[in-house]
Amino acid sequence: MAESSEEPKVSLRLFIDEEKNKVVLAEASKAFVDVLFSLLTLPMGTIIRLLEEHRESQPITVGCFSNLYRSVAEMGIDNFKTDVCKHILLHPRSVRDLQYKRLMLNINPTEVKLFKCPISCNFYSHFSTSRCQCGSSMNKEFQEPRVVPVASSIQNDVNGVFIITDDLKVAVRSTDVVLNELKSLGSGDISKLREMLVYIGFEEVLTLLECMFSSKAPLTNTFLNKQTFQGQGVTKVYETLSPCMETNGDTFLTLDVIVRKQDMEILYVECGEDFVDLLFTFLAVPLEYVVGISGNSCSFVCIRNLIRSFKDLNAAEVSTSKSAIHHFYTCQKQLLNIITDQPPLYHRYNYYSLKECSGSTPLILIDPEGSGFVKRETKFTVSDDLIVTAMNSSSPICLLQKFQIHADDLEVQQISTSKTEATSLLRASLVTSSALKTSLRNLILKNPEEEI
Repeated sequence: MAESSEEPKVSLRLFIDEEKNKVVLAEASKAFVDVLFSLLTLPMGTIIRLLEEHRESQPITVGCFSNLYRSVAEMGIDNFKTDVCKHILLHPRSVRDLQYKRLMLNINPTEVKLFKCPISCNFYSHFSTSRCQCGSSMNKEFQEPRVVPVASSIQNDVNGVFIITDDLKVAVRSTDVVLNELKSLGSGDISKLREMLVYIGFEEVLTLLECMFSSKAPLTNTFLNKQTFQGQGVTKVYETLSPCMETNGDTFLTLDVIVRKQDMEILYVECGEDFVDLLFTFLAVPLEYVVGISGNSCSFVCIRNLIRSFKDLNAAEVSTSKSAIHHFYTCQKQLLNIITDQPPLYHRYNYYSLKECSGSTPLILIDPEGSGFVKRETKFTVSDDLIVTAMNSSSPICLLQKFQIHADDLEVQQISTSKTEATSLLRASLVTSSALKTSLRNLILKNPEEEI
């Protein structure tokens, strides 16, 4: 992201242990803390896009989410229901878009345009390529009604300066908090701490976001060890997940799984559009929810610290049980504990009095067209690390050749998944590069021929 002379900056005061070359503490204003907390609410697809733009020279890897995002980017437009479906997956909308607008540093500015039918039907769209229910192109742009500013992510009675630790614990500044942190880090000799004032713009926020995934000391690695992360991606992690606590035994989706007989490992699945739509909705799920259900993964300690701090400061809404995604991302098969927000109803107002016109009918959103993103009756393959490919563009023989396995060593099993497995798949997508194997292995029938 290119910097400009008019780019807004937020100050941050660092206290550094020079012997250890480590940030011990930082003092921050409410403006910076709001920006920090806003990172938790970004959709996963937005995070992947921002990090890839930030490190153009080398792809960024965040579990399997990077593969999901690139699958959308590389898939032909003819495999999607409309060009809008591909666009909203590559540029995921958040239910917090209005909150981002009031931030001093908004790393994901979203321009919202509204279009309506030129013959005065009561429908509107976010895209000029949409068609009204009457058949007309919805190409008449109109201005979104003025929105009341959204409150800060921190309650209004929490003001002043905040203390931020190197592993992203946030608390209101107090002597007690400072002393406890200095003692716990073995930095009790305050005279040896050096003070440094830094000014943070878009580039620094993106580097900090990257370090949240790849480091247990993101402040130190962002501001002191800048060279450490130059040209590096976010490391893939391989972890065994604890069992998902949520249970739902109802059949959710049926998949054909290609299995290697030798060790009964999943190589890939063949599936229809519902499973791919489900995977693509993962890109719209906010970071706070994905990390919240990922268990006690040691890879995301700093992000979990930030979530806990957000809750401790009585922030607006951070939920570990339910989370909302934008109404664009409605699908036939929804995840457990994921809800979609309701689209706003716009009323017609008198231009001069700014009063609602008497008897006016609210404008109703018609985006997206139906539910889901890819065309119906389409077959796909999904690899263990969630690379999605339309079968009309890739032969199964070419795919099998990559594994260099004899046909006699492979078999196809049909499995029935529940919403519990779907939630486990989302968890695995963040913390491992083998999402299918990690989340579906318990459904594979071991040596079925011997059990007949």
